[in-house]
Amino acid sequence: MVLSVKLIAIRKVEDMKKTFLTKVVALAFTAVFAVSAFSVNCEAAYHTSAEGQKRQLTAEEIAALKTIFKADQYAAYYPDVVDVLGEDETSLFNHFISFGIWEERQPNVAFNVDVYASENYDLQKAFGGDLMSYYNHYINTKNEYRRVPAPADALRNGYTIYSVYDFVQGQIGPQKGAVPVLTPDYHPGITL
Repeated sequence: MVLSVKLIAIRKVEDMKKTFLTKVVALAFTAVFAVSAFSVNCEAAYHTSAEGQKRQLTAEEIAALKTIFKADQYAAYYPDVVDVLGEDETSLFNHFISFGIWEERQPNVAFNVDVYASENYDLQKAFGGDLMSYYNHYINTKNEYRRVPAPADALRNGYTIYSVYDFVQGQIGPQKGAVPVLTPDYHPGITL
């Protein structure tokens, strides 16, 4: 009788361990799946927006962008590009006009298109998510006083930065459901 009670107790403990382990594994799987699904959906939304904007730049646009592109600064910001292309100014500029601009990479330390779009409400309404319109405006109105803080400065001042692709023409502020790319509490790669 004592032996059978001990065996029953041991089996109950083993069953509890299996149940606990099953729950832990299920919870871990659920967490991994949720994070993966969220990441994939966010990445897909970004690529959809960027790909929707990507187009062949005109010769005039390329010439205008060349006036604000600083190869040494671009190289310092994006070592991943330097690892593949080296530090040749022409190669870096070609990367910027072919890929970097659509990926919202900065052409120099003084201009960040996401900060420019996020901090100029009149431009959000006029341009929406048209990335090149923000660049053209910046290049053509450099003498006009517009606050264009660097991302770190914008974050230190408590600004929330959205992707330029999150704005809708005719509307002030980002589209509903837009997730900021940088906030004072979330700023990967930027030291405050």
